[in-house]
Amino acid sequence: MPSQSFISFDGVSKSYDGVHSVVEGLDLDVARGEFVSLLGPSGSGKTTTLMMLAGFESPTRGEIRLNGKRLDDKPPHQRDIGMVFQNYALFPHMTIAENVAFPLSVRKISRSEQKARVARALDMVEMPHLAARRPAQLSGGQQQRVALARALVFEPSVVLMDEPLGALDKRLRESMQYEIMRLHRELSLTIVYVTHDQNEALTMSDRVAVFSDGRIQQAATPTELYENAANAFVANFVGENNGLTGRVAASAGEWATLRLADGTLIGGRAGTGLHEGGEAMLALRPERAHIATAANAAADAARGAGELNVVHALVQELVYCGDHHRVHLKLAHGESVVVKVPNTQHHDLPALGHTAAVTWRRDDCKVLPALSSRVAVTSGDDTAFSPSSSASPLIAGAN
Repeated sequence: MPSQSFISFDGVSKSYDGVHSVVEGLDLDVARGEFVSLLGPSGSGKTTTLMMLAGFESPTRGEIRLNGKRLDDKPPHQRDIGMVFQNYALFPHMTIAENVAFPLSVRKISRSEQKARVARALDMVEMPHLAARRPAQLSGGQQQRVALARALVFEPSVVLMDEPLGALDKRLRESMQYEIMRLHRELSLTIVYVTHDQNEALTMSDRVAVFSDGRIQQAATPTELYENAANAFVANFVGENNGLTGRVAASAGEWATLRLADGTLIGGRAGTGLHEGGEAMLALRPERAHIATAANAAADAARGAGELNVVHALVQELVYCGDHHRVHLKLAHGESVVVKVPNTQHHDLPALGHTAAVTWRRDDCKVLPALSSRVAVTSGDDTAFSPSSSASPLIAGAN
């Protein structure tokens, strides 16, 4: 949590029917100048949270404060908040300069001041030469830059972005990510950013709040989320994860041991809430696992047997991905595992149809209580995952 709160959600809930909550008991603080992303699947409550902060929705319970002052009784145009939408929301009959000037005109800013601010805002997004054009004459990336300039032109305290890059192709999206990051850094902007794209959130944010079922599952830095997920949902949703399921054989202090369905024992860092005999999942990133070969056998031995996990699995598929190969394997009891093998001359690939030993360090994985119910963990639809399912436990976020 930030040391000094600039934006504060205190016990905020939102219900449309008085029975079911879209957002429930939300506590979140954002520091001045911080870039915080709200990440989650469709229907998780992230956009509703943003709309309550913007003033387009009202909380059913709780308080939202900006710089210590309650926002509940202020309409959107009085909240000193800029907004960038996915569909740009530009006026087609206005020039680019007129679109950018619109927030200033509704605030009764003088013509001369409007002209100066518009010029400055268009310079920020490197588009002063397009001021006389209309939105239909611009590309999608250019229109999004205009929308960003319009959100910044009246120098708001906070800029809110609701999946602003969702309509752009991959190249433009990556270019705009760096543009937004540059403006955040140079202008010391406070940004709250909604996305369902994990890579986007990890790349751009100071902190990420992961939503599911109207609640924040974990709010932390991108590194902390990826390396030290608080629960199985976060481990499965953020990035790519091999979720090996079983029952807790032992849990003491920092470490826990999981017994797989075939009796194999594997260990990792212990998450909270584990108890012996309970269902659990070992979260393992594909790049942290290795296919045992003669070349790395010596290195594995040097680490010590107690530091390594070993499972044997059948090689089912080899996928070439340019900078790495994806090796898909199946364990004897039916669960799948994926290993990313760097594409170098020093890495041998196993043969299809052969059994290979998959190894990884126990401090490179974490044992977490299993998901108690079917929870949507894919990015962009409502597909559900159950840890008891026979389907592959590799979830979401393929890189």
